[in-house]
Amino acid sequence: MSFAEYIDVFGDNILYLLEQHIILFAISLAAALVLGVTLGTLVHRFRGLSTLIVPVVNVLQACPEIVLLALAIPFLGIGISGALIPLFVKGVLPILRNTASGFASIDPRMLEAARGMGMSPAQILVRVEVPAVLPIVIAGVRISAVMLVSVLTLTAYIGVDSLGTLILQGISRMDTTPLLIGSGLTALLAVTVNYLLFGLERLASRRVS
Repeated sequence: MSFAEYIDVFGDNILYLLEQHIILFAISLAAALVLGVTLGTLVHRFRGLSTLIVPVVNVLQACPEIVLLALAIPFLGIGISGALIPLFVKGVLPILRNTASGFASIDPRMLEAARGMGMSPAQILVRVEVPAVLPIVIAGVRISAVMLVSVLTLTAYIGVDSLGTLILQGISRMDTTPLLIGSGLTALLAVTVNYLLFGLERLASRRVS
């Protein structure tokens, strides 16, 4: 079956799988962002926590995605929770690292000047620290986002609909058409996400400078 014929017959299914992939991506990236920024802030504020948090995250980051999925199935079952929870962890480390390094890169003289102007800790955080670290955090989010777009194709192996479903169908049926459509849409989505977040990163950098 040609590409045109396949799209004509299965077009609605392709759009559905693309929509599901985007939804899974949005949920997992949002969770990784919240957890990564929170842990990165804690690591910066309380240096002793870095010896506890960073090694654990590094181990999880080093584990192959398919291994994390297999380990999660006995506890979370087969489904969205069993797919998203182990995979979104893969997106935490770049955000955590960039958040911690962003806070560490702030010039102490800026903080002293803010205190000298009578700013409260909350005002310093909102007006000085957050704008300064935002471009670095967005860079970490961009790395995580591109990675998550790719690894979420593995959710098809445990019965969750995504673009990986097309890839898996192509492999199991030895049919290159769904395989190329699934992988092509995944690559296109990753490039689009990278482009958008890179633009946001540059915008944040210009505002800081």
